[in-house]
Amino acid sequence: MVEENKHIDLIIARYIAGEATEQEITLLNQWLSESEVNRKYFGDIEFVNQKAVASHTVNKVDIDKAWGKVHQQMKKKTVQPEPVAKTVTFQIPVWLRVAAVLVIVSGISFGLYRYYTTALLYPTEMVAAASEDSVITKSLADSSTVALNKNSKVTYAKNYGKNERRLKLEGEAFFDVKHIDDKPFIVEAEGTLIEDIGTSFNIKAVDTDTIVEVFVKSGEVIFFTKDNKGISLTAGEMGIYNKNTRTFTRIASPDVNATAYVNKVFLFQNVRLADVVQQLNMVYGTNIRFGNEQLKDCTISVKFENEDIALILSIISETLELTVTKDTDGYIINGDACKKE
Repeated sequence: MVEENKHIDLIIARYIAGEATEQEITLLNQWLSESEVNRKYFGDIEFVNQKAVASHTVNKVDIDKAWGKVHQQMKKKTVQPEPVAKTVTFQIPVWLRVAAVLVIVSGISFGLYRYYTTALLYPTEMVAAASEDSVITKSLADSSTVALNKNSKVTYAKNYGKNERRLKLEGEAFFDVKHIDDKPFIVEAEGTLIEDIGTSFNIKAVDTDTIVEVFVKSGEVIFFTKDNKGISLTAGEMGIYNKNTRTFTRIASPDVNATAYVNKVFLFQNVRLADVVQQLNMVYGTNIRFGNEQLKDCTISVKFENEDIALILSIISETLELTVTKDTDGYIINGDACKKE
């Protein structure tokens, strides 16, 4: 998730050790200003390092004393008998202090890498929720909810919420997340990672598709991979990740019906009837067809809120002066071609 920069860990180590040059501090500030992901990475390292230093204060003092004793022993081997007593001041070399911090930073960064990647893929005790022919809603331990579209699955650790909040999604789901500052909510989906910043959002990640879609209904998310810092998305925006090119694209005006499968709320504004029928078939699991192919180009503006499919088709037929017939396979829309305005 952190930008590829082979020198950044060393610069961070020198900064924490108090030995960074002005040029290194400038480079660090520039790197931090580039993305929220970088700032989070640095903040996590600084936090863990402070905890490590606090928990090893006694050991640090002992190490300084040990170095002093070794130094004194070395001095004894080189001085003449009955030396004149004097006070010797000894300080751990700069390179050694930086190296010590670098070891901590390297360990932390490896841990963070595992946090955002491997641990997501291989948790020890798993709990799974899966949908088949209908949409199901799952409440999580932290009061967040997941609405799984048909033929979708979400997997998470049995102790979800205790220390971490990570899930893996296969298919499509709508997440309504309760934000917790010190426990980020992260979803892994088809090689991508979506981190919540207090929001509700939809993810569509089907293994046979070449793209992963994230639509933000409210709040903000970070959409990224372990090798690409990705993009930040706010309410009303959609992000698309191309699995072939490994690139992210932001869409400012996505399909407003992206989450219609959750609450069956549709808003169609001058939309082709063919597209309306396609979405209705997907959400309701129906088989609506056209008896006259020319009707596909008719357009309609209408809103439906959790209506029965029969009522929806009745409204469409009356609005466009068409007929709808029910048969054993579903519904057939017939009538004359719509007049072009």
